[in-house]
Amino acid sequence: MRLQRIPRLLKQMLGRGFMRGKCEICEAQTVFTLRGPWIRGDLLCVRCGSRPRNRALMAVLNEQFPNWRSVAIHESSPGVPMLQKFREQCPGYVASHFYPERPIGSTQGGFVCQDLERQSFDSERFDLVITQDVLEHVFEPRVALQEIARTLKPGGAHVFTVPWYYWQPSIVRARRAQGGGVEHLLPEDYHGNPIQPNARSLVVTEWGRDLLDVIDGCSGVRTTAHRLDDADRGITGAFVDVFVSRKPA
Repeated sequence: MRLQRIPRLLKQMLGRGFMRGKCEICEAQTVFTLRGPWIRGDLLCVRCGSRPRNRALMAVLNEQFPNWRSVAIHESSPGVPMLQKFREQCPGYVASHFYPERPIGSTQGGFVCQDLERQSFDSERFDLVITQDVLEHVFEPRVALQEIARTLKPGGAHVFTVPWYYWQPSIVRARRAQGGGVEHLLPEDYHGNPIQPNARSLVVTEWGRDLLDVIDGCSGVRTTAHRLDDADRGITGAFVDVFVSRKPA
């Protein structure tokens, strides 16, 4: 039903070019303007530049973890504007990127160098781990999910977004080749890179209906999917699902 609304909503928005509402990121009345054909990536808040998936994750964070400002958070591969919001409002916030040329655990430009598959963080360090559109780019996602669960405190949670093709099985598009390099199983597909605006991140996995089972099976957490569709908050379009994986207390 929600997917059927998208063409009609897109037609209405293209006719007006904008919609009004309250942004979950900048917490103010604003205008959401459509800057391209892809609602998930192009429906921007004119005040902070947030996208529907950013606003959806923040909405779930506010509803499920209203004390997020006072806990320890690790966000992997963050992008603006949420990076700025977390840094300003959460003293326990740690942001990381993976720099292949840097030692794991070192810092660069205010970010800790971390590989999600082999993190240097202590076990049970964080109350929350946040990833936004990261898991589709990880070559060994099960290892990364185990590492995320390891770094969570008992009762902690991994809150994340990922494009979710829930009507089909997951599809592996690429994998590490023996001896190094990448073996492409399907034509190459790329998303944007938060570190380098002109760089691209290879899509390794298109996650499908088995996503929740994969996460729960490999990391021992319980995952739920939250589907939001609220035009008044600029949360609409395809692939704005937010996932919450809770570690047993």
